[in-house]
Amino acid sequence: MKHTSPSCPRTSKAALCVLLCLCVALLTGCSGGGGESTITVYNVASASVDTSQQVPEAVTAEPTAIPVSDASPDDDVAWELSGETPPPQPQATAVPADEPDLIIGYVARENNAIGPYECTERDLVSLNQLMFESVVELDSEMKPAPLLADRWTVETADGKSVWTFELRSGIRFHNGETLTSQDVLDSFTAIAAAGSGNPYYEQTRLIDHMEYVTDTVFRVYARYPGWITLYAMTFPVIESSTLYTATPRGTGPFWLISYDPGINMRLEANPLWWKRAGTVKSIVAVNYANTASALLALNSGAVDMLATRSYTASQSRNLSDMISMDYTTSTYEMLVPNLASESLLSDLQVRKAIMYAINRTGVQTNGYLSMLQSSEVPVVPGSWLYETQSAMYYYSPERALQLLYDDGWGDSNGDGVLDRVRDGLLQELSITIYTYSEDSVPVRINAANEIAKDLATIGIRVNVQEGNRESMLKVLKNKQFDLALIGVNLGSVPNPALIVDSEGTLNYSGYLDMTMDTLCDGVLTAEDESALRNVFSSIQMKIVNELPILGIGYHTGAVISHKSLNGLSGIREYDVWNGLETMILQ
Repeated sequence: MKHTSPSCPRTSKAALCVLLCLCVALLTGCSGGGGESTITVYNVASASVDTSQQVPEAVTAEPTAIPVSDASPDDDVAWELSGETPPPQPQATAVPADEPDLIIGYVARENNAIGPYECTERDLVSLNQLMFESVVELDSEMKPAPLLADRWTVETADGKSVWTFELRSGIRFHNGETLTSQDVLDSFTAIAAAGSGNPYYEQTRLIDHMEYVTDTVFRVYARYPGWITLYAMTFPVIESSTLYTATPRGTGPFWLISYDPGINMRLEANPLWWKRAGTVKSIVAVNYANTASALLALNSGAVDMLATRSYTASQSRNLSDMISMDYTTSTYEMLVPNLASESLLSDLQVRKAIMYAINRTGVQTNGYLSMLQSSEVPVVPGSWLYETQSAMYYYSPERALQLLYDDGWGDSNGDGVLDRVRDGLLQELSITIYTYSEDSVPVRINAANEIAKDLATIGIRVNVQEGNRESMLKVLKNKQFDLALIGVNLGSVPNPALIVDSEGTLNYSGYLDMTMDTLCDGVLTAEDESALRNVFSSIQMKIVNELPILGIGYHTGAVISHKSLNGLSGIREYDVWNGLETMILQ
């Protein structure tokens, strides 16, 4: 096997950054429509299909800018888009008479498509993960691992990589058909064609094309020569003949028994599953139009559990009769410094002092309502690519003051604000933090005020200015800020280049460093997992040492339940029910 590691062309990398940014920044919408279609009802005993029931069809629509109803707009930052919260809908309360093992609440609009290539509702995507599996999965450390494929090889030459995957034998879909390479190729084609509104589109952009070899072997021609291509293979695989039907078939631990759009769906354990049967045999998922309604149903006992990333759920997590488990989302909060030469934030010592002065516990608790996982770098803590040594800025006002004093700052007039003389002029350490609010719970404004309070204790005067998304964009574009507190959705493919590469579409600070650019190229060209981990470690340490951004952390969501959550593991946004089939019911 021949391996080479050519440099990735800057133009190619810039194109990827643009594509990934457009994908991860989009607000997830919902397909809706009218007409009628056949919904399938499975006979578990015989695996036959009954097509007698008719339900309204969820017609594929162009992605919209309307946020999902359990998320405030700032949960999914979409810099190019804006929209309004969908109106309230009739509440779904009907649960089938046959008592299931679990009743799950989920938030979505009416007439939702559930096919993975057209489903864009966050909660439905997570439920789909119980029915559909992928060629490669992300393990509990968010590292690619075998799933439907149990082996692969890669050949790299002249900057091109060709991956050969071999599927496990004997895996059957819910309709009894055997999994083949053609199912993988057809699923990839459908998801890639679905456009940037699809939650898996980001992954598919790492692939140029696929090629059928045999029923169990196929080749993937990657756009970039690196190991990161494995992240592309995490899209759901659908049985080809059912791909464009109302109820596509997967290979997962549960299959769909019935689906009444906008009301509920019933899932039962898949007797054809290729893994060991789980303990949970039946699930009813009940649709609610908004988080408030879903939380009311949870608190009243109408549903057993609920997954949400809404800030309004923060109090419910702490109720004595509830069990909760937090998960990390892909929304990253950061302070962006203006690195222009005339800016006070162009001074690295000032940036370091600010990092030491921020009481992260207070910002996390009082600002983000305890729904934040602290991280100074745009890599999820606990993931296999996270560099633990990057957590270097402990809370120390004393250390912050010493850095400023060493940098020539002092309080010459006793007014409590530091100053210094530069070029014969008195320079005051006074800055503005610009941020924006889009929610009835103004968490980002609260966080900015917490940070301002912390900085005041070390003699930095801070003025917090609040805008909206549109004004924030203008401020960032025109560099009319000292610090900007923003949130960005970084998606599921790890790519710090979006923020710190000189061509990164989220590089709002104006950071330019050729060494960092070379490291970001390495994300796309690292030919094995060890090389990828090393380049990520170097990027993270360079970030915390040079502070092109002042990282705050990742938003978190929570699974809240009346029942034990023992069995759930490695849960994350869009896959919050991972391991649910093995839960110990109590």
